[in-house]
Amino acid sequence: MHISAVYIRFFRSFNYDYLRKTKQGFTPAPWDILDGDLKYPFVKVPLERGVTTVVGANESGKSQLLSAIKCALTGEGIELGDFCRYS
Repeated sequence: MHISAVYIRFFRSFNYDYLRKTKQGFTPAPWDILDGDLKYPFVKVPLERGVTTVVGANESGKSQLLSAIKCALTGEGIELGDFCRYS
C-alpha cells in the first residue's frame, strides 16, 4: 500500500491551511467543514515515494510533521496536548 498524502488539522504546530482558505473561489471539501458553516481546510502534505529526508530550519516543524504522519498511520500516541490550543 502506498500513502500519497497526509491531511493534518489542529495538530501541534499545524493549525489549518490559511492560504487555501483565503484564496478567492475557495470551495471546502466536505471534510473541511465543522459544525455547519465553520470552514477549516486541512493541511495536505504530499508524500512522495523515495523521499527519505525532511530538511528545514530549526523550529520549522520537521519533528511535528513526522509525529503527525506517525499518529496518522498508527493511531497511537495521540494526546489531548497534541492539539492546537486555538482549535
